[in-house]
Amino acid sequence: MFRRIKPIEHREEVDFPADLKKLGYFINSQDQIRQISKPSEGFDYHVHKIERINERRREAMDECIRRVLDTRLKEEGLTKHYFPPGSDPTTDPCVPILISDDLDDAEKVLVIIGNTYDDLGVWSVREIEGPGINHGTMISTIRTAKKENFSLVVLNCGQNVYSPEIGRAVTYRSWKAATKPSPHIDEVRNRVPGHENVQKHVESVLGEIKERLVGGGGKKGKKIYFLTYGWGCWGLVKYMNKNFAEWKSNIEALIAVESTHTAADVTSSDLRHFLTTRARAYIVHSDPPGTFIPDKRFICQTFSTAQIYSETIIPNAWEKVMLPWFKRVEEDPEGCNPVILVDWESVEKLNEEWGGHNNSVARPNDAGDPNKWAFEENDLDENFGEREHPFDQNGLEDMVDLRDAEQAAKANKALQENERPGTAGSDGLKEMGVVRGDLTAL
Repeated sequence: MFRRIKPIEHREEVDFPADLKKLGYFINSQDQIRQISKPSEGFDYHVHKIERINERRREAMDECIRRVLDTRLKEEGLTKHYFPPGSDPTTDPCVPILISDDLDDAEKVLVIIGNTYDDLGVWSVREIEGPGINHGTMISTIRTAKKENFSLVVLNCGQNVYSPEIGRAVTYRSWKAATKPSPHIDEVRNRVPGHENVQKHVESVLGEIKERLVGGGGKKGKKIYFLTYGWGCWGLVKYMNKNFAEWKSNIEALIAVESTHTAADVTSSDLRHFLTTRARAYIVHSDPPGTFIPDKRFICQTFSTAQIYSETIIPNAWEKVMLPWFKRVEEDPEGCNPVILVDWESVEKLNEEWGGHNNSVARPNDAGDPNKWAFEENDLDENFGEREHPFDQNGLEDMVDLRDAEQAAKANKALQENERPGTAGSDGLKEMGVVRGDLTAL
């Protein structure tokens, strides 16, 4: 038995103005938020011994950032659209997304789907602190994408709690700071119909704008590129696993950053083939950006980013690693992902602890282009072809990136007949277009 000795102290909430100057901050010439009294120092969260006060003060700072970001997004030609369609944002539960004003006239579209804990248009609060606001938000991403003639659609997986008191959809962090220390979320009152979670949000938005993207009714479809992060990618994969047939003629490529999807989420053979040939995963890893990492989780080639926080990957790798690969897909869609043969048995022996393999077989061929690869002869196991069981029968497509449906069919037929395809130099792999020469000529 427990008994309360001292009654709970109920403190009055402390309010902070959503005004940078009144909070004691300003934006310097490097686009960084700095203290007025200490111009070399950024935001200081721990200013009070009571955590609740720190929490509410941080929320006031976040609101300042949101207002700055809203202004800059408008300047970039992106407008908020509220879902469900026809909602009045002043009175109705709804979720905002961003759509470029030139979407209907564009030939290429970049669809951005972020994670579940960030405000609309934000990648990383840590990167907003430094290098700066544009870098930590999607402003830099949007500007470089526009230079490559992309129109944009930005989904909103983070602001998934509707607050009648605040009058808009917010992140859980904002909800908690603005309401009470331990808020209860009413699954009816505090959710937006059709956007109760990530999967439903992706389904609702893509279902609504599908005609504007893939065409129909005489409209010409667009080339669609997806840039996804975390649970946002999981929501997309779940949606495409059911609806890929309606989109596959328009989707050019997919980038998945620290995604939570796995092979178990993909049952569509067409989607599996697309992920194998037109998708790339980027993960937290210490190797140089763009280094190939043996990883079977995502059904696509996986690469390092030299980042220790998942939220900093896109701000730091988008322009130098990811965008150049999108351009490569546009130039050579059939050869944008090199065929890479991975000896998973050796990888698993070397990879005793979870999280990576630093002695990667593939490394950048050109320091200026991390999307080009070279394989050294001594990196390949000379005795590979002499092994009795060089392949795992259940994981062939995870080990070899098959270029087209015909090759995939040949591999599947071999597996169904319990025939192992042989070795890197055998007729079996030659028939699938995978030979030692492919590895050294990328």
